[in-house]
Amino acid sequence: MRQLIFLGTAFLLTAASGSFAAPLARAVPGQAAPSDQATPGEVAGDAAALRRADLAEFRSTFLEQDRSYSAAARAEAEARLTRLEKDAAGLTAAAFELELARIVALADNGHTACFAGPRSRRFDRIPLRLEPFGERFFVLRATAPLADLLGAELTGIDGHAMADLRAAARSLQGGVPSHRDRSAAYLFESPDQLFALGLAKAPDAAVYRFATPGGVVERRITADPPDADRGRANADRWLFPERMSGEGEAWRSLLPLDKAPEALRQPDEPYRRRAAPELDALVVELRQNDGDGIQRFLTETTRAIREARPKNLVLDLRLNGGGDLNNTRDFAESLPALVPGRVFVLTSPWTFSAAISTVGYLKQKAPARVTIVGEAVGDRLVFFAEGRPVGLANSGIILAPATQRHDYRNGCREFTDCHGAVVRHPIAVPSLDPDIAAPWTIEAYRAGRDPGLEAIAAALGKSPAAPAATSGR
Repeated sequence: MRQLIFLGTAFLLTAASGSFAAPLARAVPGQAAPSDQATPGEVAGDAAALRRADLAEFRSTFLEQDRSYSAAARAEAEARLTRLEKDAAGLTAAAFELELARIVALADNGHTACFAGPRSRRFDRIPLRLEPFGERFFVLRATAPLADLLGAELTGIDGHAMADLRAAARSLQGGVPSHRDRSAAYLFESPDQLFALGLAKAPDAAVYRFATPGGVVERRITADPPDADRGRANADRWLFPERMSGEGEAWRSLLPLDKAPEALRQPDEPYRRRAAPELDALVVELRQNDGDGIQRFLTETTRAIREARPKNLVLDLRLNGGGDLNNTRDFAESLPALVPGRVFVLTSPWTFSAAISTVGYLKQKAPARVTIVGEAVGDRLVFFAEGRPVGLANSGIILAPATQRHDYRNGCREFTDCHGAVVRHPIAVPSLDPDIAAPWTIEAYRAGRDPGLEAIAAALGKSPAAPAATSGR
C-alpha cells in the first residue's frame, strides 16, 4: 500500500477547502496534438484519436477498477469524462491532463491519484522548490539567481491570492486537505499548468509574490522547459538540505546541511536508529515500509533495544509514505513490551498509507502507553487503497486506482470489501490524532530545531540536547 509520493465552460469541483472552478486553456489551432507529453515514437497519428485511445484506457484500467468513488461522485466523473471525450482534441496538453486529474480527485480518496510528480516532468517548472508548513508555502530550495527568496512565503501568483491557488491545487488530488497540499507545489511551480487553469497570464513565466522579512517582493520568474530526467524524488525530499543527484552546483538550500536536525539527514537511508540519552530513549526512523533490508533492520533494532535497555522509545514515521503494512505490524505491536517507560510515535501529513497502519497497530496495542506526537497523519481512518499504478500510453499520465477498503475505526466489521490483511489483523482505534501537537514550523525548520523531539523532551520533563551520532541500518 504505497503512493509511488476546461472545456468551453467552467466545471465546479467541491474540494476539502471549498470550491474551485475555472475554464482550462484550449490549444492554439494546429497545436492540439498531445505530442509534447508523449515519448519519441508515440507522437504520430491524429491527436483526437490518440486522446480518445487514452481516455478509453482510462475508463477500463482506472475508472472501472477503482472502488473509492461515491455514487454521486462517480456519476459526476462519468459526465465530465464524456465531455472530455468530446472536446479533448481542442485542449492544450496541460488542460487535458489537469481535467483528468480533477476527474480522479472527485473520488476524494488519497490513494486514488493522478500523480503530480510525473506530470511535473512533462511541463515547465520554475527553478525554486516550495514546501507546505501548515497551509503556508515557503521556498526551501532555489537556484543561485533566486537564492534571495530562500525562506520567503508564497503569497500570490499573477494577482491570484493563495486561497484561490490552494483551492485549485486541491482540486487535482483527493483526500484530506493536508494530503492534497503535499502535491500543490507541483502546480505552483509550473506556469504552464497555472495558465491552463486560468491562474497565470502566460504559459512560460509568471509574477510570483512573496512575503519576506524585508517586505513584499514580486518577481517575474521564467520557467525551465519540460525535462524527463528532472528529479524523481517524492515531494518531501525538498525538506532535506542535502543536494539531490542531478541538481548541480547552482542550487541552494534554506537549511544548511550542518544545521539540519538528525531527522532531516541522510535522505537516501530508508531506516535509521540512534541513541537519544537526553530522552533515555532509542529513536527509530522508518521512512518507508518496504525495501529489501527492512526485515533485517527491524530484527537488528529489536536486538539493539534489548541490549541497550532504554527506558523510552521513539518511532519516527513523519516522512514515511507507506509500503507493505505486513512488514511492520509485528514490530510495532512488540514495542510496548520492549521498554519499561513510554513509547512515542512521531507523525505528520507525510505519514501515509502503510505508515498509518503501523501507527494504528502500535496505538491499538497499548493505548495508555503510546503517545502520538506531531501533526495528524495524511489520511482518514477509513480509506481505499491497494490498486496498481497504470500509465496511459500516449500521454504518459500515471494513475492509481484504489480497489480495497481499509477501516481503522471499526476494524472492518461493517464492510465486506476490506483488504484481506486488515480483515485478518484488524485495527480499531477512536483516533490517530496527535496526543501532543508539535507541528514543524518554518521558524523551527530555519533554526534547525526538531519540534517533535522537543515536545517529547517536555513531556518527559527533560531538556532537549544534541542527538547522538547515527548508528547503522
